[in-house]
This record gives sequence, structure tokens and C-alpha cells, in this order.
Amino acid sequence: MHPARLSRSHLFAAVTAIVSAVALAACAPAPAGGTTPAGGATSAAAAGAPGDITSLCPPEPTKVVYIKSAGGQVWAAISNAEFQAEAAKCPTVEASWYNGTTGQQAAIAATNAAVAQGAKVVVISPDFGPSQLPSMRKAMQAGVKVVSTVNDVTGQKGTDYVESVVWDTDAIARNQATWLAENVGNGKVAFLGGQPGAPSTEKTFTAFAAALKQYAPGIQLVPDTWVPTNWDASQKRRAVAGLIAQNGQYAAFVSDYGASDIGAVQAIVDAGATMPAFLNIGSSQGFVCAVAQHRIAWLGQDGTTQMSAASLRVGLAALAGKQSAEPVPFVLSVYADTAAGKVPTCDPSISPDADLSSSLPVDTLKAVLNGG
Repeated sequence: MHPARLSRSHLFAAVTAIVSAVALAACAPAPAGGTTPAGGATSAAAAGAPGDITSLCPPEPTKVVYIKSAGGQVWAAISNAEFQAEAAKCPTVEASWYNGTTGQQAAIAATNAAVAQGAKVVVISPDFGPSQLPSMRKAMQAGVKVVSTVNDVTGQKGTDYVESVVWDTDAIARNQATWLAENVGNGKVAFLGGQPGAPSTEKTFTAFAAALKQYAPGIQLVPDTWVPTNWDASQKRRAVAGLIAQNGQYAAFVSDYGASDIGAVQAIVDAGATMPAFLNIGSSQGFVCAVAQHRIAWLGQDGTTQMSAASLRVGLAALAGKQSAEPVPFVLSVYADTAAGKVPTCDPSISPDADLSSSLPVDTLKAVLNGG
């Protein structure tokens, strides 16, 4: 069992059908937190409040584009729906997206195409790392406000992008390591990540490894680096089967895309092993139901799909010459903590792909994922 692969045309149709309704719905702001407002001291007067796009709507027709190019296709669909819904709150904004799976050059081409088509704001998840920086820099030189999101490519702010909106890896890792120390104590843990070299996985893992040494010395990281799985359930199933065969029982698995952890759960079941704890971000109803079925100890931090909307607000603020009020880094909320009795409900009527930590209504998620 793994998240469905959704075609771009399918998603466009679903989002087009729902975006007007979503624009009227209350859309929760990004989780509070972070150390500074986006834009920093170099920007002009502050704009509105976090989560409020109304003061940022441009006075003239404006094209904005969201580019996501590798892994986590269900996550990308929901993230785009959040982007589209946020853009629909501004009558002058025309939003589109590129959801590519054909590699690095296609992602670069999509950025160049957005510039050629007159986009004024481009939100990019640079899944292929520094290789995408030249195209982002070129877009900035053309006057486009580029916002890097999710993946931290360690480019130069003001030159390669106006802001990098990434999740707060230190806070995530501290919560995970503390939870492991308090609720697991000792044993082996493995970190399951995205495609080889994925910047978001690399940064999240590095923070986790450091926090583990500080807060959970009884937990052993095996292997001592992260395991590539392309954020795919079937690949996680194979990877975890191999880890168990090689290293024996695990006390916990940590990942940066919980929706595909259902594959890891299945590998545990296949091996007849004791079910370990799971700590992840980016969950789904499928994983929620797996937790209920197998009585899994779980810490889930989430709200990641809301980062596209926050990034759009950052970009529009930059376009208006204002300092965005959005907090950077983006702080995730605790979505699930079985040790504290905070457990999302497994609802079989909802698609297993749906991430209910999204700010979108359940009916909207159903439309995005099922076309209903």
C-alpha cells in the first residue's frame, strides 16, 4: 500500500473545481514561531500579520507559480492546493504550478519557463539542491521574486531568492530526541529520507543526529547516516526489510515524510518483528489508521503543506517592497503524540492519502486526491 501517484492534469482539474470554494473558507495561518519575520531588516515597512494575505494583494494582474519537482506526489498535490487556495484570496493573482517527476533539467526548465511567461512571484521547492540556484538567480535578475521553500539550498539571500522558508529543523529534532529519551529510552533508530542528496532530508537528519547525542544518549543511530527511500512507501518497505535483516530489532524509525511510512510499517509486519515507535513529519490518514491498527507509539509534527501558502505571502510582500510578517524558520505543530494521548482519528471514509494537518477542509482534500 502506498500513496497514489496523481497526474498533473487530474490535479489541475480538481484544484480548479475547488479553488473558488476554498477562497471563501477560513484558512488557518501558519503555526506561530520562528526567530525572525521573513525578509529581515533589509526590507521596507512591515506587512500585515502572519497568515494574512489581504494587505499583500497586488493592485494589478500578477502571475505566480509554484514549482515542485521530486518525490512526495500526494504531499505536492495538497501543498499546491494550499497555494492555489491562498492565491484565490487575491482577485488580481493568477496562480499555476509545475509538478515534475522527470528530473533536474526539467525543474530548471520550469523555472526558466515561469520567467518567460511573465511570473512575478515564483515559489520553488529546490529538490535538486544547488544545481537549481543558477536558474533561481537568473529569475531574480529578471525582477522575479523567488521564494525557496522546504529545501534549504544554502544560496545567497537577496541574490538567489528573497527568502528561504524552511521548517525549523532544530525544533523538530529537539522534540524528537526528547520524546525518544522519555518514551523509548534506548535501542536502535534509523532515519528514512528522500532521494539521494535531498537537501531537506540532509538538513533535517543533521539536526536530528545532533539532538540525539544531546538529549537521547541511550538511542543508537544505525546506520549513522540517513537511508534514501525517495519518500516512497514501496522503497521504504524494501529499505526497512533490509535494515531489520542486517541489524535486527529497531526501537524507532524517524522520517521526514510520514505518509510513506506505511511501507516501513508493512516491513515490520512482514518480518514478524516488534513494532517500533515512529517519529515523522508530513503524515496521512493511511498512517493514522496504521497507528490505530498496530498500536504504534507515534510523535508526528506537521503542517508542512501550509508552507507553500506562507511562501506565497512572503513573495507577495517582497513584490510590494514590504517586510513579511511570516516567521522564519517555519515552526511545525505537534499533530500527534500517543504518549500524551493526542491521537488523530482513523476515518475510513477519508482517502488514506489525505493529510488532515493541512489547513484545507476535508471535502477539499477529497476533491484534490480523488477528484470528487
